[in-house]
Amino acid sequence: MITKTTMAMFGVAASGLLAGCTETLDSQQIKTGGISATLEAIAESASSTTLRATLKAGGDESNTYVILSAGDRISATVDGEAVAMSAESDGVYEAAVDVGAGGTEIRVLLDRDDEDDDDATNNVGTLPEPFDLEALPREPVPRGEDLTIAWSPSTSGDDMVIDVKGRCIFSKTFDVGGDPGTYTIEAGELEATSSQETESCDVDVVIRRSRNGTTDNNLDPESSFELSQVRGGRFTSAP
Repeated sequence: MITKTTMAMFGVAASGLLAGCTETLDSQQIKTGGISATLEAIAESASSTTLRATLKAGGDESNTYVILSAGDRISATVDGEAVAMSAESDGVYEAAVDVGAGGTEIRVLLDRDDEDDDDATNNVGTLPEPFDLEALPREPVPRGEDLTIAWSPSTSGDDMVIDVKGRCIFSKTFDVGGDPGTYTIEAGELEATSSQETESCDVDVVIRRSRNGTTDNNLDPESSFELSQVRGGRFTSAP
């Protein structure tokens, strides 16, 4: 089983992998309607979820991060229980909760200190159902052979995404429609990098079952809320 750190490498914790120059803006200098909030609830197990809010000014693609100051604050409720969120880096706020069951309602609340500004407390969604990733092959899998990945339970109706990444191959993402419970990476789909064609390496597999929540209309329209169950494993890719 791979770690949360490895999962973050695939973008589940993308806030830590910033490219280019970044800037910050004090929240007292921007109205709620100018804040784009990227909200995530990432359940690593049926009893563990990370909540993350990334706040930016000028849309989701902006490199300007909003730092909450004065009385501005962000928090959450998980099945009605209040949860404090604290700053992990500029403009990124997180909390960890010991809940991960499917159907758990999560609400993220942005409260503004200025009574003339708008709160954004109607960011809400529910976690998809948890699942287990079946054991991946213990023996090396040649890149010229099919590799079937299986998980259960399935047929949830939620979107499934499989990410694979290893030192000797090009990283790939597979979108799996319909949550069928299995997906076959066909022979040759995992391509070796030109310098590693004859090499074997460990390949990390991360599967996400995701659904979208709703965001408060007082936020920038580019705001989003994704709730996911995430599981990972590892196998060896061979020439």
